[in-house]
Order: sequence, then C-alpha cells, then structure tokens
Amino acid sequence: MKTNRLLHRVNRICAWVLLVLMIAYIVTGYAWSERIIMSSREAMYWHTSLDLYLVFFFLVHVLISAKFTLRRYGIKYGFVNPGLFVIGLVAFASVLQIS
Repeated sequence: MKTNRLLHRVNRICAWVLLVLMIAYIVTGYAWSERIIMSSREAMYWHTSLDLYLVFFFLVHVLISAKFTLRRYGIKYGFVNPGLFVIGLVAFASVLQIS
C-alpha cells in the first residue's frame, strides 16, 4: 500500500515538472524561431537540451498512470510491473539512440 502512495506522489511530481518543462520548451522554441527573449543560439541550446528530460518525465508519468489504469480494469499484477518497466526502458533507449 505504501508503494502505491509513493507512486501517486511521484506521478504528481512528474506532472508538475512536465508542466514547467513544457512551458520552457515552448518559450525557447518561440525564442529560437522569432529571435526574441534570448539569442537564437542560446534558445537552440536550451530547446534541444530539454528533450531528454521531457521524454524521461513523460515516460515516468505515463507508465505510472498506465499501471494504475490497468489495475482499475482488473489486470493482474503478475506481468504488468515488469511489462511496463520493459516498455519504459525500450522507449527511453530508443530516444537515446535517436539523439
């Protein structure tokens, strides 16, 4: 039971971090294209640096939410936790491969 409470807390923290990162991502993308707020080079650096953080927090948020959704639908725990963990690792590794 304590793990579920911890996962809910981590999920909410990830959601708030995602909100802040997405605002920064949008602002730096706008600054990069319109050349305002900051220099184009600095905006490009920040915009491209945020990718991995966005993907990481997005995957954590989505996989925790998927775990609770599958539990709500009555799916057994036997393969859910390892399955979601493997999906998360494969997705993050593929993003690392691309960047």
